[in-house]
This record gives sequence, structure tokens and C-alpha cells, in this order.
Amino acid sequence: MRAVAEALYLGPATRPPPDIGPRLHLIAPNEAALRFDGTPYRKRIPTGRPWTLLLGQETPVALVLGLDPLSRSAAPAEIDSYLDRATFRGRLLFGCTQTEGTSTHPRGTP
Repeated sequence: MRAVAEALYLGPATRPPPDIGPRLHLIAPNEAALRFDGTPYRKRIPTGRPWTLLLGQETPVALVLGLDPLSRSAAPAEIDSYLDRATFRGRLLFGCTQTEGTSTHPRGTP
């Protein structure tokens, strides 16, 4: 996960999240893709319709990467506990991003 964080230029929770440039591409009403620099591959991200509508309006989003595993089936209370624990231990990394084509950030160029 550290290599992913480095590829995305994410920063620690102890500082304001860095602008990592536009990296999201809407591919369906309930799915986005996250672009990594230096590779043609993207990570597909299932989303809710309200989230993709916000991205379509060029709303900036925070990207949060936890360095420890978390079950995909985790309940909201488990996620809250994970976030609290990971923040306290310095195991969360952050960045601000948006939909591709909405910024002139140098890292956003494909």
C-alpha cells in the first residue's frame, strides 16, 4: 500500500491533504476509475449514484488510503473504529483529487 500511496502522491493526516491532480474518470452511473501515474491501468471504484453526480459537477473529493487491511463487508461502526485507530497510528494517507479534465494540475496530464 505504501507504493500505491507514493504513486498517488498522498500525504499524512498530520498535514493538509496535497492536491494530487485530477485522477478520476466516470465510467458508469455507479462506477469511477482511479488513474495512477506511469501506467495505463486504472483501479475501478464502485460508487453510489450521488457520489458520481458530485464528480460530474467537478466537485473535489478526498482520497483516503488506509495502510492496514479492512474487510469489504465492514459495518459502519467497524469503519469508524478503523479510521480512528489508523489516524491515531499514522496509518491513513490523504490527497485531494477530482474528475480528469477539470484541472490544469501538472500531475493531472495523462
